[in-house]
Amino acid sequence: MRILILLLISTVLTAFNTQAEIRVSGYGSIVAGKVISGDPDPSGDVEFQVDFYDYAYYIEEWDWEQESMVALQMSTDISDKMTATIQLVAKGADEWKPDVDWFYVSHELTENSTLMVGRRMLPMYYFSEYMEVGYAYPWIRPPANLYWWEITQFNGATYLHNFYLNNWSVDVSVFGGRETQRNIKSHDFWRNRGGYYFPPEGTYIAGTADVTWSEIMGLNVAVSNDWLDLRASYFKTHYSTTANVMFFDEIDVDNDGIPDNVIERRTNPDGTPIRSGKSSLTDFDLSFIGLGGSMTFDYFTFLFDYNYVTYDDGYGSEFPTYYISAVYNHETWQPYIGLSKAKLELTKDYEGFGVGDAEEHQILTLGLRYNVMNNASLKFEWNKFEDQGDRSPWYDFSYHNDATLFSVALDFIF
Repeated sequence: MRILILLLISTVLTAFNTQAEIRVSGYGSIVAGKVISGDPDPSGDVEFQVDFYDYAYYIEEWDWEQESMVALQMSTDISDKMTATIQLVAKGADEWKPDVDWFYVSHELTENSTLMVGRRMLPMYYFSEYMEVGYAYPWIRPPANLYWWEITQFNGATYLHNFYLNNWSVDVSVFGGRETQRNIKSHDFWRNRGGYYFPPEGTYIAGTADVTWSEIMGLNVAVSNDWLDLRASYFKTHYSTTANVMFFDEIDVDNDGIPDNVIERRTNPDGTPIRSGKSSLTDFDLSFIGLGGSMTFDYFTFLFDYNYVTYDDGYGSEFPTYYISAVYNHETWQPYIGLSKAKLELTKDYEGFGVGDAEEHQILTLGLRYNVMNNASLKFEWNKFEDQGDRSPWYDFSYHNDATLFSVALDFIF
């Protein structure tokens, strides 16, 4: 991976033109947090999940690595109509290993249309383009129970067309591609706490789960004027998750019907790991609908994001989620409040499991942003996570716990 990163950086720096100007920018966050109260989750831990796909969470001790991160972006003009961009990100939750979040080439087709090919953020959420740029929004983080999917980037192509309609600016884009995330740590978190992504056969081996979104095809529309900004997104993809599994073979040496030995089997005859098979719970179509926006007035800004995700899986899973927030507009101090809510609804009776609500939780947020300087802000935030998914005699898919978190962050751009 490090060799690949060096090659990508070299490509951008040379950009087919040794005289090209390199534009460098970046951003980062130093975040410390601690769970100040809460109940144990099904694993017995008292914790607060802040990032589902990067498996970042806080416990009852101060920790500054879970959300601290730094990013470096470089871009250069290959020609008067073509630009190359690369962005490297290192996160404390990933042991500060650099990762390529963006690496794409933009080609200006006309004055109002652009083709982008390569690796970019998947335009799912209202804040997708700058979801990790803490300085760009008032809170320390967007709510984890809304922005919780494993895939946030994709490799593919995006066609963007922009125009003006009276006093409205309009951006319309279509995109397509695929993405695979390997060794996803969050799947270990889910399975240890009763999550439902179990292999159809065999015993799951921790640290080996992969998720692929293939055949991604979508549409994104953004409109804005001087006080209102709206973004709508729709896409479909095929979801597949696999993992290494092991089997326990019972050996009856004396044929008395009682096993004499149990042998653990993790590999195929050729020595390769045994991968899990497909089932209606691990291989299915997914669709995403999102609508988000902001309304800016003299003294207040209101923000919202609504997502509706459906799985064509064995459960017929549906995930309605939303977030609403209000921010007081002040040049230096910006107090804010927010509420996010997420649910999982089962619409198919899978093997007699039943239908209905299977997961529900909300996060209440109170915070204060202090703009230290024109490129840095200090934030103080209190979050209360409430698990509302207890549906006795249902099996509780929430596998979370009530918890309260206090965190402090310094966000900056350069």
